[in-house]
Amino acid sequence: MKRALLLLLVPTLAVAMETQVLPQGAISVDVGYLRTALDKQWSGDRRALSLIDDIPRYEPGGGLQGILRAKPVAEFDFLLVSALYGITDSLSVGVNVPILMRSTIATNLSWEPGDYQPQLGRAYSLEDFWSWADSMGQPRVTGRDVNTQFRVADIVLGAKYLLPRSAWMKENHFRWSAQLNVALPTGSNADPEEAVSVGTNLWELHAAGDVEAHVSADKHFFVDDHGIYRLNVGADVFYAFFRPRLYTAGKGLKNPLLNNNAFFVGDTYWIDPGDWVAGTVSVDVVPFIGPTFASIVSGGSLEKAHALPPMLTLSASYTYIATMQSDWQSNSPLWDWDREKLWKAGEKNIFKFTGTISFFRLGVPVQLYASYRTQDIIPGRYTRPANVFTGGVRAVVKFW
Repeated sequence: MKRALLLLLVPTLAVAMETQVLPQGAISVDVGYLRTALDKQWSGDRRALSLIDDIPRYEPGGGLQGILRAKPVAEFDFLLVSALYGITDSLSVGVNVPILMRSTIATNLSWEPGDYQPQLGRAYSLEDFWSWADSMGQPRVTGRDVNTQFRVADIVLGAKYLLPRSAWMKENHFRWSAQLNVALPTGSNADPEEAVSVGTNLWELHAAGDVEAHVSADKHFFVDDHGIYRLNVGADVFYAFFRPRLYTAGKGLKNPLLNNNAFFVGDTYWIDPGDWVAGTVSVDVVPFIGPTFASIVSGGSLEKAHALPPMLTLSASYTYIATMQSDWQSNSPLWDWDREKLWKAGEKNIFKFTGTISFFRLGVPVQLYASYRTQDIIPGRYTRPANVFTGGVRAVVKFW
């Protein structure tokens, strides 16, 4: 029998506009809650499949006993803590710390009876299967596993630089930037002994690369005298590199039938996930700028207060990610291919919708935001789509 590695999508936090940086000396602290659910994978022809393949069981030299099916649903709650600092008006650095607070995996096992068995006078049932498994030392897999142990995922360090602009670019409200993100290996691999498990490294979360290089651009429209736009159109292209990862094979210590592959795979094996090439287009709309007051946020200046972020910004984006072929390396080429064929070169189609409420103009340096991210609108290939809700609060302070 096979063990499935569940992967989900956890996005890093972002503010409106692709080229957004902080003013010099400003500090932004962001605390968010993320809820994500995953229940399928995309096939090569864009069909939705279960995360775990069907497992047919046969009589030795005989007919079909039955088919064990699983339709797992994985749900995760994350705490996302990030901080940004404006070194200059053009350069910001930051850190993003995702913490898995709770995971719930429902296996939803079912059994399709196979051929008639003369010795039983009927076909095998699910109870027959588990009775046989118990005789081999395999405990029954529970229907729902809940883990509330806090686990840190890979911490991401980043730097974004607002590139120099020509006079034409300034006159036409065009900005562009370069960004570099590097992940620290603070996350964990999936438990090799569990029947179904998930890790917290970036490959298993399918959130971002170990190293990412971005080039972004924004074009403002309907800009007032204070630099506040009513419409922004942005774009971002990036390359994500994933380093090879060493995994420990299951030795059947907990699940001798479901997860016992070390004897033919080897004690350890390598996974090279394959890199990403991606692009995003986004639109930010400002339907309400809001009242403006001179306050401590603007240093007591009404003129500076007029340049603060508007009270309401609505954003939508589409991201296309081309994923490259994975490479599994163990003592069993057949086992390797059995996994590689699920992670062939594929693609993701991600839509994200965000609303941001800013209280800066009212004298409170706080923003509230909520976003929804889905991969169900346009099916992908050889990837696992997750629907993600994120909500949080962002505070910005500056010491003059």
